[in-house]
Amino acid sequence: MAWHLVADTACDLYTLDGGAGQADFTTIPFSIRIGGKEYIDDERMPIAEMLEANETHAEMAQTACPSPEAWREQFSAPGPVIAFTISSALSGCYNSACTGRNMLLEDEPDKEIAIIDTKSTGPEEAMLIWRARDLILEGKGLKEIEKALNEAAEKIHTIFALSSYHNLIKSGRVSRLIGFIAGHLGFWGVGVGDEKGEIAIRGKARGSKSMVRFLVEEIRKVGLAGKQIVISHCQNEKDALSLKAALEAAFAGIEVLVQPARGLDSFYAERNGLIVGY
Repeated sequence: MAWHLVADTACDLYTLDGGAGQADFTTIPFSIRIGGKEYIDDERMPIAEMLEANETHAEMAQTACPSPEAWREQFSAPGPVIAFTISSALSGCYNSACTGRNMLLEDEPDKEIAIIDTKSTGPEEAMLIWRARDLILEGKGLKEIEKALNEAAEKIHTIFALSSYHNLIKSGRVSRLIGFIAGHLGFWGVGVGDEKGEIAIRGKARGSKSMVRFLVEEIRKVGLAGKQIVISHCQNEKDALSLKAALEAAFAGIEVLVQPARGLDSFYAERNGLIVGY
């Protein structure tokens, strides 16, 4: 019987290659409400329209995670289930998934379900999904896979670079004047996901080239968890590829993958933003 892998859309994946009939994959969408319009983070989401709406609307947008009922429905799929959520420090998605599991276990107490709090978003969540697939193909059991994934989540790091500050201004974390000046002078804000899965600002860089150098040096200081680095970008493939080239020049024998961010991470990273898992 095939395994079922399910994630919220913070993973930035739409499909999963290489399951070889042993593991299927699906995502449950977040939603983003800007003004009176709701954007569902599925394959049809107009990301460019959502970004423009967020940039022009004065009030803070609202995001909503998948409901416990949505998780419960996915958990009812045949076979063992592994779920992946954005950091519990950033969203209630992990708690929603746990509630959905408890709902199902009332009817199916022997159902095998593991829920992984990735303590991050985007690239790290994708890396853990790929790791789960590989362990399934190796024939590992659920408890062993769950332990390995939780250990990996503690080791993988996340760093991000923002060139737009609309969300930070609206949330009060950056003043409107400072955000305006930083944006117009080409300053990038660089931050990291800390050990609690929260966001911490690390520094700033002026211009894309300086931003790429800053990211490479930060990654060098922390060190790689493995030989894979994943870059999610919000409509900024050019800088993502520049960072990929710089990382490949800095670290021997690594694999750097570049992928576009889905709706939720595009909302968080904002236009041109980069999120890096390593």
